[in-house]
Amino acid sequence: MKKIMLLGSGELGKEFTIAAKRAGQYVIACDKYDNAPAMQVADEREVFSMLDGDALTAVVEKHHPDIIVPEIEAIRTERLFDFEKEGIQIVPSARAVNYTMNRRAIRDLAAKELGLRTAKYFYAKTFEEFKKAADEIGFPCVVKPLMSSSGHGQSYVHNDDELKEAYKEAMEEGRGDVKEVIIEEFIDFDSEFTLLTVTQKNGPTLFCPPIGHVQKGGDYRESWQPFHLPEEALKKAQHIAAEVTKALTGAGLWGVEFFLSK
Repeated sequence: MKKIMLLGSGELGKEFTIAAKRAGQYVIACDKYDNAPAMQVADEREVFSMLDGDALTAVVEKHHPDIIVPEIEAIRTERLFDFEKEGIQIVPSARAVNYTMNRRAIRDLAAKELGLRTAKYFYAKTFEEFKKAADEIGFPCVVKPLMSSSGHGQSYVHNDDELKEAYKEAMEEGRGDVKEVIIEEFIDFDSEFTLLTVTQKNGPTLFCPPIGHVQKGGDYRESWQPFHLPEEALKKAQHIAAEVTKALTGAGLWGVEFFLSK
């Protein structure tokens, strides 16, 4: 039996906890509010702000988990590096969690370190920086908080008149304590798909058939598998997924998302 600490105890965390319990594991569910969904089915619970690094460390030292599974963005992720050095397994790795929960880190990794094709983008901490970036990118453009989930704080901007409201919403709806936005060019894409990618401790990287998605008016509608891709596009997607997951490090199942441009 392994002792698993779940950082974030929402509905997805509840599903994870149920599966872990069925596999005979011991789960400590953590969140900033009591009686969160995963807490209702876990062995133990801890209520505290995971943005408080000292509080996070205290809880880890109290329970001595074998595995830590982060489920939400609002975590003092740099502390995970310390836990990993102490021998605790971070899923999929401290580096991966630190990068994927911050749009600046993951975007710069893809565009600057790996040289992969991405939409043109800029960061902004003030409205003046934001306006300058919008002038550089042009309209339409997409605005997002640097840290967010489920589309919170995101907007599609058509002209100068909409900039102030988009900036205000992105700043107010960001998760955690990061007050910064990312503004990027709008990509007129033909389709959207996910490539489930499996990295192993000892073994080659594996790929599941692509999953297609449909959104209408910014809302998710449906997904299906397999999503048909031309052979050349599929090989390119697999290459990109392999490069990104290799750079992030760790073993596990990854959802690498793509736009197929027109």
